[in-house]
Amino acid sequence: MNNMNLEELKRIKECEGIVYKFVNKYKNYCNFEDLYQAGLIGVIKASRKYKNNENCKFTSYAFKYILGEIIDYLRKDRNIIVSDEIYDLYKKYTKTKDLLYLKNEKEPSFDEVCSFMEIDKQYMLNIIESISFAKSIDDDEKLYNEYGYDDTNNIDDKILLNNELELLNDNDRNLINYRYYQGFSQMETAELLGLSQAKVSRQEKLILNRIRDKIST
Repeated sequence: MNNMNLEELKRIKECEGIVYKFVNKYKNYCNFEDLYQAGLIGVIKASRKYKNNENCKFTSYAFKYILGEIIDYLRKDRNIIVSDEIYDLYKKYTKTKDLLYLKNEKEPSFDEVCSFMEIDKQYMLNIIESISFAKSIDDDEKLYNEYGYDDTNNIDDKILLNNELELLNDNDRNLINYRYYQGFSQMETAELLGLSQAKVSRQEKLILNRIRDKIST
């Protein structure tokens, strides 16, 4: 890292947004600085292979290198293996939620599902977060394998959307995380955030409208 030339330093500056996108995504699971360094290694590798006549911007070319280095670090740093027992409990949770919905004709709360299962709420939440993290890594690996270096528009759109999510305050980001990344209902999200279901519904619409408006301008 100490042998970087001026061109590589310039490239790192160009790609800071992409690096921070993935670092912020996984900073609660791994060391922030180590993840950042992995991202920079990806930028440098891309810089040393990139030619100015490549049929895409450097940021799009470097995207796959950055993502690849961070995925590689995450898989080496953490034992991302979810046991069959954990998966079975997660499946039981989702089936119980569906069962209670059919029985009562309304969306059950997170507390109600855990109570019916006779399982500790914090333990269940840890299970859901573990599954979410493992799925997130798998999704990013699929993204890594799917996109070539010249798929500029698709990659740039994804970067833009994710960057907008990173700009949200903690409460709004948590709301979107629970609703769209962990699959919680509005009622479950409301309980986890200490809000009413109506408040979660209103806030969710406001957040999504703000993101859409900003992206479309």
